[in-house]
Amino acid sequence: MSATEIKAKENAKETTAKTAAKTTEAKKETHAKAKTENTIVAKKIEHKKFIPYVKKENKAKSKEARENMKKINAKKHTPVFRGRFGKKNIRRKSIAKWDKWRKPHGIDLDKKIAHGSRPKIGYGRNIETRHIHPSGYMEVMVCNFNDLATINPKLQAARLSRTLGKRKRNEIMKKANEKGIWVLN
Repeated sequence: MSATEIKAKENAKETTAKTAAKTTEAKKETHAKAKTENTIVAKKIEHKKFIPYVKKENKAKSKEARENMKKINAKKHTPVFRGRFGKKNIRRKSIAKWDKWRKPHGIDLDKKIAHGSRPKIGYGRNIETRHIHPSGYMEVMVCNFNDLATINPKLQAARLSRTLGKRKRNEIMKKANEKGIWVLN
């Protein structure tokens, strides 16, 4: 082998060694960047800690709410089924499913006197208890602090909007607990 061939082989080895060193350095740099990015993401995740919901503290009900509850409970009953819709041997009053008013269609409409006249729409409540929740309070939708400020704790209860976030919901719940406002959800 001549001296020039030996030099050429040494130069080739050096260049491959240099390129290998460059690629390993580049790999180390990219690995280091990825590692720092992962730590940044991990730090961001650490900031999002679990925030528990504030529990509602429903105190004793007001006298007005208890009276409203009694009125509502006194009037609860299922309406009497009138009319025959469908075959009599299948659709009988003793089965709760058919003890309900459904609009008669087609062959279900039987207007014989023996089967009763068309039913009345008998699901409406008494006028004085019409828009009152079974808890005895009137519902008020709450989306922010201004809505909460308008509530009368003796007669009205708050229903928090479903679009509220956890942080705002917790703040509103704390204020409602301080004011003694009944919260329905």
